[in-house]
Amino acid sequence: MTVLQLVLLGVFGGSLGTTGLFLWLNSREDPSQQMLDKQAETIREIATLQSKVDADKVEIQKNLTNTDLLEIPCSTDYMEKHGDMLCREMFCRLQTRQGDGASQVECEQIANLLNTVTIIEQCKALEVNIDVCTSILYRRK
Repeated sequence: MTVLQLVLLGVFGGSLGTTGLFLWLNSREDPSQQMLDKQAETIREIATLQSKVDADKVEIQKNLTNTDLLEIPCSTDYMEKHGDMLCREMFCRLQTRQGDGASQVECEQIANLLNTVTIIEQCKALEVNIDVCTSILYRRK
């Protein structure tokens, strides 16, 4: 083999090797592009999940503010037997759930009033001294 043949063989081999390496490197996917694609997919899935949560939250809100919940405690028969305080408290809580009605503090005051009346009635039924009963009542608050 002559020097010219060796030089041509070296140039040809080097060109083929360089071209092959260049094509192989360009055929691989860019890792940063893969990461961006996965991030975009994750963001789409989160957005879909968030919209489902929001839709279900509205449905739950409707159920919690459904006045059908008041049917039994606000019925005439129930209020004659047990009084109207449970009806008042539940109505207050329903209004609180809607966001434009009573505050949570107002509902707690209604519940506290109901508890106070119950304690005083029990003291009378058990014939406990009223001073002792009120002392217990105020310590509880």
